[in-house]
Amino acid sequence: MICREREEDWVMFDQHKHGLLAGEFAEVINSTRFRNGKRWEEALYAVKDHDRGWIYLDDNPFWNDTQDTPYTFMDFPVAVKLTFYSKGLDEIQLNSPYAALLCSMHFERLLVQANFEHPILTKYMEQEQERRKRIQIELGITDLTDNNELIYDLHVLKFCDDLSLYLCLNEPGVDKEHEFPWWRDGFPVSENFDCTEGEIIQAYWRNSNTVELSPFPFDRELTVELTCRIVSKKDIDKMGITEAYYTTKETHYSFHIQAK
Repeated sequence: MICREREEDWVMFDQHKHGLLAGEFAEVINSTRFRNGKRWEEALYAVKDHDRGWIYLDDNPFWNDTQDTPYTFMDFPVAVKLTFYSKGLDEIQLNSPYAALLCSMHFERLLVQANFEHPILTKYMEQEQERRKRIQIELGITDLTDNNELIYDLHVLKFCDDLSLYLCLNEPGVDKEHEFPWWRDGFPVSENFDCTEGEIIQAYWRNSNTVELSPFPFDRELTVELTCRIVSKKDIDKMGITEAYYTTKETHYSFHIQAK
């Protein structure tokens, strides 16, 4: 679950729906290098489905008693989270080993950036190394770190994932100073795209419905929708997180993405 706290409520997004939005961005990215890749459709599938392991967890939101908040993708108990990462990767691999390879590499980078140690994490990393080795052999990829198409597709996955999270974790219309801190200085790896000419992409809220990007990475302006539930803290206190979540009607945000 992706959660944003406000004074009287929690804005809560299903993780997989955020992933589907990332896929919408990947579909229109202005990159002939990405679209002309031999495995473009599989890379696009990876972007869309990279968070499918969260489908099962988000069916029933969990409450973090220690922090007095809903559990989110950032603080969810590591043993359970990694189990469902693996389950999601298994399902992706059935449809596309290449997509599973991309997603496995993406998750590894996220976990390394989190900079924590846990015996279960060590076991997960070892299992994923074995998965990647098997897929390398199957696909005839000799070196993961020196495969230009693979690394480029991985950059696209990270950027589209980040941009979708940017829309979820920021209050619409927020000024740059009060944005969620991860992207105040731009989107990492975006300078590697052929459409940005070495510049890192920056995002700005023009108003509560419009986000401007510079340089602009898509082949056209686009309008996207995000579905969430805005769950009252009072309702959570009365009936618990799961019942409060499911008795709250969905809210639909619409955002226009354009060049600055």
